[in-house]
This record gives sequence, structure tokens and C-alpha cells, in this order.
Amino acid sequence: MSDYDAAAGRALVESGAYAPLDAAPPWPADDPGPPEPPDDPRRSRNGHLRSVSQTATPAHKRYPTVDWHRLFEGAPDDIDWLVPDLVARGQSYSLVSPAKAGKSLLMLDVAAAIATGRSALGNAPQVPARVLYVDLENSRDDLTERLRDMGYGPGDLGNLRYLSFPSLPPLDHPAGGADIVAVAEHHDAALVIIDTVSRVVAGEENSADTFRALYRHTLQPLKAAHRAVVRLDHRGKGANISARGSSAKNDDVDVVWQLSQSPGPDGEAYIDLTLERQRGSAHPDRLRLIRDSDPHLRHIARPPELSPTERQRIGQCIEAMIQLRLPADTGARKARVALRTKGHKFRNDVISAAVKARKNAGQTCPRSSGDTQEALI
Repeated sequence: MSDYDAAAGRALVESGAYAPLDAAPPWPADDPGPPEPPDDPRRSRNGHLRSVSQTATPAHKRYPTVDWHRLFEGAPDDIDWLVPDLVARGQSYSLVSPAKAGKSLLMLDVAAAIATGRSALGNAPQVPARVLYVDLENSRDDLTERLRDMGYGPGDLGNLRYLSFPSLPPLDHPAGGADIVAVAEHHDAALVIIDTVSRVVAGEENSADTFRALYRHTLQPLKAAHRAVVRLDHRGKGANISARGSSAKNDDVDVVWQLSQSPGPDGEAYIDLTLERQRGSAHPDRLRLIRDSDPHLRHIARPPELSPTERQRIGQCIEAMIQLRLPADTGARKARVALRTKGHKFRNDVISAAVKARKNAGQTCPRSSGDTQEALI
């Protein structure tokens, strides 16, 4: 070692920046020094970190199987409709139409009716339910004007929880999905409306991955919580009547409604909802509505156009249900089982029409002639 290096070393030692190997420890001789760090349970004997699954709750406890007794005991006897034929609890929907066709107006009418317990589409009023409306389309002035036209005031709308142009993270990302799921849980929303879906995703509209991520982060958790979800969407251009963008958009929804509008008399409008696809058979192939503004703006379901043969079959189905002493409020599922158990063969749409006719007429199982039953239709 050179004289220069030795001098530099002595200077470092004297300054305290460096201690020689044989230097005494910086604590008293009788002090054992700082304790050894505790063993990390995540580390194996060789010091490597174990995987999370080795230390967390066992997988079979994190993913419990279905309790069949609880499932069957909690299942409703029939479809749990928020609005008969249109929206059922726990199901996911896509409502597709061209721009300016009136889908936002229709869903605002439906949302307010559900939230206030008023008649929705002309059906019997039901117990009010909470609705969460996520709106990134309509201004607050438009919203206020429409609700006034529908006959609502601020004191009526406590159950309509409205997010107007919220600064949510994209719903096809984990943060956005977690936020909207938490908000829906906080408000105990039976129905979540998203207006429109193209405004709440960050991914490409033509990419299937965008809507798979939307389902994974947002729609799936909402459905698991038994919340109905209606997302509004724009129709493709030209002859394409399906939703704009990737064909995967509707892969993960239960029902797809196509909405079209045509002018009616005296400023009214005819609204047609055509069923593009559904899981199961609960929804009708078509709903025909009329948008009226007298005395208030509202949408009312129009009765289907029936042939004499169809009317006769529905009347026969009503008579069969009366003979079986099924209450007038019996749902389609229970009626279908009862009728088929006794050997009656009616199509599902006939049974649904008969059930709806009895509910609307408020019958309580009278004994009457077939002519009287056909008068219910």
C-alpha cells in the first residue's frame, strides 16, 4: 500500500465514515445488540418467498360450492319483474337504437316509475325500488325538463339515484368497475342503467377485449349481487341493425332489445322493442309501446295484435287456469308447470298472454263461461 493510500485510510477512520474490521461495535460490551429480525412465515427454509396460495385461506374455502337448499329456498316461484316483460331483477340487458330514437327518454320514464312505485308501461304499480342511473349523455337541463313533463318533482325522486356526467374511471378497468359496484351497493340499487356504454369504456369499441373486460370488472359483479343492468347502445350504420362495434358486445348480456320509433297521431310516437336474443324464454318477441303526453309524458304498452285463433287459444288457457283454481296473480312459470302437469298443451307465449290478461283484469278465479274469459284478452 502506498503512503498516499495509508494516509487516506487513516483520514476516513478519523472522520467516522469508515470503521476498521477490528474496531469495537458502537454499543457497550454487555449489550447484545439489536435483535434478529423475526422469521417471515412467507419464507421457506432456504429463504425463498412462498407463493400466496401457500399461506392464504385454502382454495376450497375461498371458492365455496353452492348450497342447494339455500338456493332453492331463496328462488322466486316466477320471474321477478321490475317491469313486466321488459326488465327482470338480476338480469343484464342491452337496449340498442339509432341516435335520437328515444331510448334515454324511455329508460328515464321506466327508472322514475320503478323508483316511485308508479305504473311502468301501463302495468300495475309495484313497491318502489332503488335505481342507479349513470348518465353521460343528457344535460341536467334536459333531465329536469323531462322529469317535469312526466309529472315528477324533487320530492318524488328519493329512490332515483342519479350520476350526471360522473368522473368515473373506465368501467372496463378494475378501478372503474370497483367504483360503480361499490356505489350500487351503497345505494342498494335494484337496477343500474348505463347511458351509454360507449362513454364508459376506454378500450376500442371494435375490440372484443373491451367488452370482455367490461363484463369481468363491472357487469359480472353487479349480476352476482342480483342487480339488473340496462346499458344503452347505439346501432351500427347502414343496414346493420345490431349494436355498433364488436360483435362480442352482446355476448355477455341476457337480453338484447332493439328499439325503433315511428310517428303516431296527435304528436304521439310508436315505439317498437324487438327481441334480438335472450337467454331462456321469459321475454316476449316484441313489445309495442305508445309515447303519450296527455296529461303527462309516459310510455304505455299496447296490446298485441291477435288473430281470432290466437284469441281463442288464450281464452282456452285462461279457462284451464280457472278450472285448476290458480290464483289470478299466478306467474307464468308456475302456471306453465300446473297446466302441463294436468296434460294441457299451450305454447309459452299463449300462457304468458293468458297470465298477463288475468293479472290486468284483477280476476280472483271466478267461475264463468269461455266467452267471459275471452273478454279479458
